[in-house]
Amino acid sequence: MKVARFSNCVSALALVTALAAGAPAVAQQAPTQQAEPDGLEVVIVTASGGNRTQINSSVSVTTVNAQAIADFKPSSESELLRMIPGIQVAGTAGPGGNSNIAVRGLPVATGGSPFVQIQEDGLPTVLFGDIQFGNNDYWTRFDASVANVEGVRGGSASTYASQAPGAVINYISNTGAQKGGYVQLNTGLGFDENRLDFRYGSPISDQTRFHIGGFVKKGAGPLDPGYDVSNSYQIKGNLTHDFADDKGFFRVLFKIADTQEPNYTGSPALATISGKKVSNIKAFPGFDGRKNSNYSVYNKDFLIFNRDGVLERVAMDGITTKATALGGQLRYNINDNWSVDNNFRWTDMSGGFASPFLNVTTRASIIGSTISRPGLPNATVASIRYAAGPRAGQTFTDTYVDNNVNVRTNIRDIGSTANDFKLTGKYDTGFGALTARVGYFYMKQDIAMDWHVNKSLREVNGNNPSQLDLFDAAGNKLTQEGISGYNNNWGDCCARDYDLSYTNTAPYIALELDAEKFALDGSVRFESVKARGTTVAGGSEFLVNSGGVQIATIRANGARERLGYTRDYTSWSVGALYKVNEDTSLFVRSSKGGRFNGDRQTVSGKINADGSLTQAGRTASVDFVNQDELGLKNRGDLLGGRYTLELTLLQGDFKQSTFELSATRCPGGAGGCVIDAKYESSGAEAYATYRNGPLSVIGNATYSNAKISRPTSTGGSGPFTRAPGIPDLSFTVAANYDLNDKITLGVSSTGQTSSIDDAGREYPGAAILNATAKYQIRDNIELSLSAYNLFNKFDLRGNGGVADPTVNPTVISGNPALGRTVTAAIRYTF
Repeated sequence: MKVARFSNCVSALALVTALAAGAPAVAQQAPTQQAEPDGLEVVIVTASGGNRTQINSSVSVTTVNAQAIADFKPSSESELLRMIPGIQVAGTAGPGGNSNIAVRGLPVATGGSPFVQIQEDGLPTVLFGDIQFGNNDYWTRFDASVANVEGVRGGSASTYASQAPGAVINYISNTGAQKGGYVQLNTGLGFDENRLDFRYGSPISDQTRFHIGGFVKKGAGPLDPGYDVSNSYQIKGNLTHDFADDKGFFRVLFKIADTQEPNYTGSPALATISGKKVSNIKAFPGFDGRKNSNYSVYNKDFLIFNRDGVLERVAMDGITTKATALGGQLRYNINDNWSVDNNFRWTDMSGGFASPFLNVTTRASIIGSTISRPGLPNATVASIRYAAGPRAGQTFTDTYVDNNVNVRTNIRDIGSTANDFKLTGKYDTGFGALTARVGYFYMKQDIAMDWHVNKSLREVNGNNPSQLDLFDAAGNKLTQEGISGYNNNWGDCCARDYDLSYTNTAPYIALELDAEKFALDGSVRFESVKARGTTVAGGSEFLVNSGGVQIATIRANGARERLGYTRDYTSWSVGALYKVNEDTSLFVRSSKGGRFNGDRQTVSGKINADGSLTQAGRTASVDFVNQDELGLKNRGDLLGGRYTLELTLLQGDFKQSTFELSATRCPGGAGGCVIDAKYESSGAEAYATYRNGPLSVIGNATYSNAKISRPTSTGGSGPFTRAPGIPDLSFTVAANYDLNDKITLGVSSTGQTSSIDDAGREYPGAAILNATAKYQIRDNIELSLSAYNLFNKFDLRGNGGVADPTVNPTVISGNPALGRTVTAAIRYTF
């Protein structure tokens, strides 16, 4: 069946090639305009040898420059990633992160981005993309210091990077080759948020240059919780010295970041459900997810039972990060044939995750339920009262409540040391240029955390919801500040404390032959990951006196697991490129990339008492992704303008074994389960640009036929069915038009077709429209106005679940895109 699908891909690509070859003939009817440098002429530096332009490389790669990103005005880091074809992410998690980043129809089984690596200047910010409560989108922020974002999907991502068989996304810094910079102040219109972006770079001498840039941000944000949940700054800089006689360069880089941003955990909504089809989705009365969240001034701090065994009050401050990073890059050309590259970075990094998760249930289901009190009789809930706010102490009578967790995870240490070394030799064989490359990658990743997941109850209200307290029939208080349990929301799995380290070493070899009309390449990577450290799970429940109320509590003093194992595996990739002409190339590629399961492998029953892996653990410790690709890259003249087109047809499959800590996907709704499944996908991804005088357009689209096979009750593989959370088609397009030398207007849209949830319910697709207007007051002063989701579309991208099927319309939950959000900015360029 896979062969048949790939044959269809070949046929489709042949048709597109024929059309592309004919495009220049159409353009010849119009006056020829001089070709400007385009994205296909950019030299790829991500997950590659760094010596090929895009059009002459046999990989799927896209470069998005800083201006295109600024014109698009993404609402979050994850929505920025929607500008890269093949990357499938809802873009609704908010500025703090915690997105589920899928790629090429390879779904995310639990959370994070297991097959996608995010890099800054060629090195990963964290080794694993799906660290529990530490996803890789926490640690990177697009700001004015970034020159462009480059995304390599499949192919060489398997062999030029570790833990990234799906994709590598690289934030590449501006290095100050040209003197200048800007300061820009952004402010929210109708909401409290201010952000200052700045950058400046310049040559210091003929051989030395520098660049520095960053941002400062503060405010309550568009989903106003009544307090400043955004409070961030980041500064990045570098100093480059170029060696004489084009011998290379040496660069020193630094980064200092202290960020605090909210993550959005969803909202209730109303919908019509007929069978498995969900339609007519609209906002829930009193809680509109386009403009509300369940952050609240009445829950901006809360109590946890900490790792020292005492109650501690902590801030509900979203996702916080603190990072100090120092790095160095060296390129030295030994002679005409040999060169050395080395990229090093040391990072001291920590943070936290504090968020009120959302789950809508009925008040009636709470009344009459029991509260666990170890050593005492269980208590029966007879009434609910407001715990804070203007109605504190009054009886709560609403139909629905939010009974999900107040979570606080302390990320004590997530620092790392990374180094990537390459030795490259180039020779002319007479048949073509032969390049041999030998490299060695090293990264030590520390992960130390303690989890605190409190059982919590609050009202379903988008305007500063109050926590809710429970009482028995005698009027005795059963909860404290809306908390009925410390560290026990998902059972003893998740009152966790661990201190782990993973050391990844990987020698790799690559060969390339570049002839006049074709190029061949192959690469192999030999991974070895050493896991060390300890994990402690929760023990038995006991009672803690919290303000006179006995609260059931779990502490991380249960089963102790010691890690002491090493896992070796191999990844490979081979590709071929045919140069049709200087404006068209075709490529084919096949790859097998491995991805190591890090901290999600712990507390899963797959590690022996001596620290080694069980046989099941050994099988599950590495997930392999197989991919086949067929691609076209083309550029030319069209209707008086210039276009570029990148199209890749692909198919892939993988298996994944991962730990799910919540009840999100666990059978029966229990927390703490291992999910083993197989996936396969076929589809296409496209990226195109067009420039014609004052008009510029960029766009991408990703089509996926993604399927999942879940294990049966007997342990076998079930049938392949449609994978949840992956739309058939997702797209992003942006266009700008210079009316004159003073005014520029822009529109952009991002959207997707329908997707299903874990129960197979199909949620409709949608698209939102954004608009921008810029006015050049003077040559160096620009005013701009940007509207995100101009028509205030209720776009429920992160489909959730059914909260109450007994009413019409049905109460559901999910993650909608932000509603209409308008910002103004003034930029001074110098």
